[in-house]
Amino acid sequence: MTKIGVNTKNCPINCPKVSFIIIDNNHLNEQGLKNLIQRTKKLYLVTSNKNHPAFKLKDKIQVIYYEKIDFKDLFSRLYQDFKIKRITIQSGGTLNSILVREGLIDRISLVIAPALIGGINTPSLINGISLKSEKDLELIKSLKLMKCTKLKNSYLHLSYSLNN
Repeated sequence: MTKIGVNTKNCPINCPKVSFIIIDNNHLNEQGLKNLIQRTKKLYLVTSNKNHPAFKLKDKIQVIYYEKIDFKDLFSRLYQDFKIKRITIQSGGTLNSILVREGLIDRISLVIAPALIGGINTPSLINGISLKSEKDLELIKSLKLMKCTKLKNSYLHLSYSLNN
């Protein structure tokens, strides 16, 4: 969110019919939180930072605090306490690896851009801790292709179900 300018007065987010669940410990500032509160249906902020600026805005935001975020518990709470039944996740490789390995994702939708980007330090779809032992092979999740759509300019949209 900070990379796209949410913490500025010219916040690009404007989704009044969509609720956001954001995992953040130290990237969003008070301005960014106010922007999200004003431009979304509902904002849920999950943090393990006791001093997060979201605590100052308690009345307008649902803050969910964990000492260490337990994603299985979080998803259960979102479903049971807040009646959230479906979530679209847009995140980076580290969080993707946690959610996939814990079996919390059932579908993946990828848009493949016609460009080759790489390097040893370039993030990928699934980052996180490397698999090191034979037991770690249980963490590998196979995918089943559900749909492949050719988009404009040689982009592809791939939809998969995960075999959890």
